[in-house]
Amino acid sequence: MFWCVLWAVVVVVGVGGLLISINNLRFAREVAREVTALWSSDTPLPRVDAERLQQLPALVRDYLAKALGEAPRAARSVRFRHSGRFRTKLDAPWQRIHGEQYDAAAPPGFVWWGRLRIAPGVWVDARDRALNGVGNMFVSLESSFTLFDVSGPQMDQGSLLRLLSELVLLPGALADERYVTWVAVDASHARATLRLHATEVTGTFEFGADGLPASFAAERYFDSGQGQAQLLPWSGTYEDYRRVNGLLVPHHLVAYWHVGGERVPYVDFLLETPEYDPPGAF
Repeated sequence: MFWCVLWAVVVVVGVGGLLISINNLRFAREVAREVTALWSSDTPLPRVDAERLQQLPALVRDYLAKALGEAPRAARSVRFRHSGRFRTKLDAPWQRIHGEQYDAAAPPGFVWWGRLRIAPGVWVDARDRALNGVGNMFVSLESSFTLFDVSGPQMDQGSLLRLLSELVLLPGALADERYVTWVAVDASHARATLRLHATEVTGTFEFGADGLPASFAAERYFDSGQGQAQLLPWSGTYEDYRRVNGLLVPHHLVAYWHVGGERVPYVDFLLETPEYDPPGAF
């Protein structure tokens, strides 16, 4: 009897492991399909020349001149891996996270996936995306059990705000007036509006003494898990600028929710060296 039970347990564990492996592969293939869709556009990039820069607020013009530097041309795409920390809830402890992100400039969009290991042999996969102005967040346990699959207008708004805030990684896209427009606010702030199809989002960039973006702020929908999302202040900071392929881009990104008068960090990403226009992207 003992050996029969033991054998049954071994079979169940083996089958379960096989199914998880299959679902893990299926998840990776789905992400790959979304990246292919993201990078399939043949929309030409506009010239980011002196004439175009002169049309921008002085803060933005000076920043883009510095960020684009001697780059031979504007990048159409970027791919990077990251490490860092993430909080599943604002009052939860930090957990280590690793992930990959893929961005496109024309039209702007991104696909991101990250993995949290919550216990030995147990992980959570998350995938966020903004494709053609449509956002979606998908979260699963071990690539097999769906925890969240969120879409709709509020998700679109949140994903596009993330996209706008992270276009500092593709600075040429910030000069593309087909999608991004700028208004000067004061000596250290400029407001950017991203328009994709029927969705429009706006956020404010703060520029530091070095002329580079130091932070981004907007109002974004926050879901506390009680069934109704509300608009709350949301912000991010940029640090550790480095030049890659001629482009000056930040490598340390932190995101915050502002709740009860406090700025609470929940994302802290450290980028590995970004790859611009990697083989196979277009």
